[in-house]
Amino acid sequence: MASLERARIGRFTWNALRYGIGPLGGLIVPWIVISHSSVELWGEVVMLLILVQVAAHIIQWGSKDILLRAYAREPDRVGVLTTSSAATRSLLFGVCIAIIGLLGFGPMQLHVHLVGPWLLAVVAYGSVEAWIIWTKRFARTFLSDLGGMVAQVTMLLFLRPLTAELVIGSFLLGTAVRFGLLAATNAGDMPLSNEGRMDFKRHIVQALPFFLTGFSGLLASRIDLYSANALLDRGDVGRYQVVTSVFLQFQALAALITTPMTRDLYRLRAGGVARFAVRLRTGALIGLLSMAVIAWTLLTFFFHFELDWTIIAAGCLLVWPVFAYVPLITPLYKQGHERTVMHANFAAAALNGILTWTLMPHVGIAGGMLAAAAGQWLMLLWVRRQFQRMHHAMPTM
Repeated sequence: MASLERARIGRFTWNALRYGIGPLGGLIVPWIVISHSSVELWGEVVMLLILVQVAAHIIQWGSKDILLRAYAREPDRVGVLTTSSAATRSLLFGVCIAIIGLLGFGPMQLHVHLVGPWLLAVVAYGSVEAWIIWTKRFARTFLSDLGGMVAQVTMLLFLRPLTAELVIGSFLLGTAVRFGLLAATNAGDMPLSNEGRMDFKRHIVQALPFFLTGFSGLLASRIDLYSANALLDRGDVGRYQVVTSVFLQFQALAALITTPMTRDLYRLRAGGVARFAVRLRTGALIGLLSMAVIAWTLLTFFFHFELDWTIIAAGCLLVWPVFAYVPLITPLYKQGHERTVMHANFAAAALNGILTWTLMPHVGIAGGMLAAAAGQWLMLLWVRRQFQRMHHAMPTM
């Protein structure tokens, strides 16, 4: 039992370090761009970050969740399933690249020659995310992510002048190094198989609910940033992205805690999940003041932003609901309630979008964050209501 506990703590620690690379890079990269150039340049890059994020999500097409479920049902065919998924979704990559290429001929400065390879690297790395979680290879993944971040930061620190093209190139380099190191450190173990074939029924049709759930979640959490890109000037867009990113990193702590337990959450009955969720949201509530202090310190002294207290308060309201509902989503997936999560996400996205367009022109950054927080609270109420229904219908532990 002691060895099992040590192994679990080790996996959690490596996964925590792995997830810590994202927030660290998410702070260092914009800080370098803003301090060595301007917040306006960062605001220009944000538009391309949005483009790649949305395109990558479309190409992934719910692959992580459908593969995790498939691994659980067919654990001896992990390589075949992963290869089949990648082969099937390669068609989506071709469509997205064609659309980006066509848009690049218009007035939009999309830097297609860099955005295309960057998107390919993002998709390649994302294609093995389910395998990483299933096999719990968090240590090697952390080292790969660390190498990618070091490569990107080094490029930004030593090459001048900083331009949008150079910043995009740094993202391409960082992602390519991450995937390259992951492949090198797992040589011979990567989930590849000559038997993998295109399977539209499994990886497109059956994955559609997972894609729609994830896409709706993306809209629910980021539609305020997409709206800011249309409502605010480049400088304010850059500031808004940095402020919201700080609080989104706190939200990511919920995934940091639950991801290593994905397999366990699939096996627990509703009562066990409910008890875990209570502990998680209570811990988050206790830590909320510390999160607020850290956020204010970073944004005030690191980025030199002058912020009203309402922005910090809105950020806290944005963070806490995620800790309350994230553990409840896995059992909903297990019982086939993907549509419930999808409907909750779309409702949250709609509320977020409406409030953002209403508040942001008048209140600015605080208005967008309050709108985003309202969406997360609606998400919590929706998911919790469905979980309670399922809980009453199932035997508990």
